[in-house]
Amino acid sequence: MRDLLAAEWIKLRSVRSTWTLLALGSALTVAVGLLFCALIGPEYRAAAAGRQRELDPVGLPFTGLQFGQVPLVILAVLAVGNEYGTGMIRTTLAAVPRRGLFLSAKLALLGLAGLAWGLATGAVTLLAGSAVLGAGLPLSGEGLRAVVGAGVYAGLLAVLSGALTFMVRKSLTALGVLLPLLFVVSGVMATAPRLRPLARLLPDRAGLRLMQTHQDVGDLTPLAGGGVLFLWVVLVVVAARFVLRRQEC
Repeated sequence: MRDLLAAEWIKLRSVRSTWTLLALGSALTVAVGLLFCALIGPEYRAAAAGRQRELDPVGLPFTGLQFGQVPLVILAVLAVGNEYGTGMIRTTLAAVPRRGLFLSAKLALLGLAGLAWGLATGAVTLLAGSAVLGAGLPLSGEGLRAVVGAGVYAGLLAVLSGALTFMVRKSLTALGVLLPLLFVVSGVMATAPRLRPLARLLPDRAGLRLMQTHQDVGDLTPLAGGGVLFLWVVLVVVAARFVLRRQEC
């Protein structure tokens, strides 16, 4: 397993687009988060303690993660899709006949990369956003939980994206499912009162609760949100394993 992880790491880090996409994701996350904090900052600083709590000074800086997650999703999809597109999947499976082991190594590496990216980006986002907002949140307590949550969310999202690509075998098809889900379906359902309870159970909406502290009526707790995202990941990974074993590559 160690050799497989090392081989997958070489594949991932040797491609220039990996670092470009990760940098773009971090820049979007921080920039959009700072923009929202700058807009809400005057209201937050003038508000009473109860209203400040409602504005969610911990979760607000992470608003940009909804945009910054897109390059991460693209990275995970390309990491798997390029193997099929170039035909390297045949060489890989010839060298590693145990397809389940190969799948585990690929997804584990993507998950670790997402986790590291989420932790680093989350820490910068919270510190910078808190300074602009005027909240002065240290990296402890709820702030630390939110940073860890950002890492867990990014790691699980990368695994989900990679596993889905194993199922459909094409990068464009996987992106055609994931990007509308993250930007269209999820948002539309969240604005419709009758669909809002279902929207809360979508992987992105549930996972983003890991970085939020304020809870409206009907919202999932951060722990429950993380659990829902984890269940989505388990289901997709199990399906990907089943499909990969029956693919003719």
